[in-house]
Amino acid sequence: YTIHRSDGTTYEVDAAEFDAARAPSPPTQADVNAERDKRLHDGAAFAVTGVAEPIPLQGREADKSVYLAQLMRAQGMKAVGVTDPALRIRDAINGIHWLTPDQMIELVSQGMAWFEDVMAVSWAMKDATGDFTGGIPDDLSNDAHWPPKEPVA
Repeated sequence: YTIHRSDGTTYEVDAAEFDAARAPSPPTQADVNAERDKRLHDGAAFAVTGVAEPIPLQGREADKSVYLAQLMRAQGMKAVGVTDPALRIRDAINGIHWLTPDQMIELVSQGMAWFEDVMAVSWAMKDATGDFTGGIPDDLSNDAHWPPKEPVA
C-alpha cells in the first residue's frame, strides 16, 4: 500500500502492517468498567411473589442505598409480624409498588444478588478467570456474557 502524507510525500507499507494499524485495539479494563457501570445503571427486572409483572430496579449508588434501607425496614416489620403491603418502592420506570415485608425482602435480595453477579462478571473478565480465561472478550458488551436483565423462566 502507498500511504500519502499531508505534506505530499509518500511511503510504502505491506498489507499485514496496514491491516494491523487499522485493527481495533482490544478492549481494556476501563472498557469493562464502563460496560459494568452502564449495566448497573440500567438495572434489571425481578419477579416477586404475588406481583403480576416483574419490578425493574436500577443499580445506581443512590438506589442501592434506598434498597438497603428498605431491606432493613422490611426485616424489622417482618420481625414484629407485619404482613400488609406497608412498604412503598418506586421502580426504574417510575411505577409505585406497595409491598409486604416478605415481598420487599424478596425483591431487594434478588436485586442485590444481580448487582453482585454483574460485578463478578467484570472481575472475571479483568482477571481472566472463570468463563473468561482468554481475557476480556472483544464483544464484551454482548448480553450473553452478563447476567440477564429480565427474570429467567
